[in-house]
Amino acid sequence: MFKRGRRTSVREAVNEKAESLLSLCGATLREGTVLIAQAGDDLLGVAVLRLYEGEAEILALVTDPNHRHQGVGRQLVLEMSRRARVARCTVLRVRIAKTDDAVLGFFRGLGFDETYLAFDLSL
Repeated sequence: MFKRGRRTSVREAVNEKAESLLSLCGATLREGTVLIAQAGDDLLGVAVLRLYEGEAEILALVTDPNHRHQGVGRQLVLEMSRRARVARCTVLRVRIAKTDDAVLGFFRGLGFDETYLAFDLSL
């Protein structure tokens, strides 16, 4: 998963590095809790979680390109799931593009089910 000897932590934080990493996926800091995964001074990933009325939503999840496929995203999702359970939420939701097979596979692998079908009209 991670290199031996490197302790990785997930915690709440907002900083320039986190904002920069979020911008890689076109995300910005929104209303929600910003979580970062880091090892030492290295920022490995960032997530934004919103809790409301018994539901939780992942607004953003991005890992540093140099740390992908090492469990960073999984660790962030597990922490968001933990926080959602503590807040007595009954569902953790994420909205993603149906065309992104890698992201679909990632969330399916974590146990997420497809529950909604959305239609968009380009204007």
